[in-house]
Amino acid sequence: MFDDQETVAAVLRSTPPPDVPGDFLARVNARIDATAGWLGLADFRTWTLRLAPAAAALALAGLLWPAPSVSTTPVPSVTATPATVFSPSSSSDWQQDVTGDAMLDAALTPADRGRAR
Repeated sequence: MFDDQETVAAVLRSTPPPDVPGDFLARVNARIDATAGWLGLADFRTWTLRLAPAAAALALAGLLWPAPSVSTTPVPSVTATPATVFSPSSSSDWQQDVTGDAMLDAALTPADRGRAR
């Protein structure tokens, strides 16, 4: 099999290059452009080159646009009433109805807080 490949390579090396007319490349490109038709509009390279400056301008505008002012209005704190305090370490708490807020509060605060009623 390798001998066959060497034979083909030797034949190709001994063959003189074909004579190609000077306008061959221009004719091939003209035929490609003529057959592209509407498909030429879908060429991503053309759109990329045309839209790159607009994308760069939008990115620059986004970086230079002033940031919105941050509101300094305090957020009201939510505290759980003693009836809804939930302590995951207490088995009796698992048997009562507990709100989701009380469970979240227990998960985000130390366990000692639930015992200090």
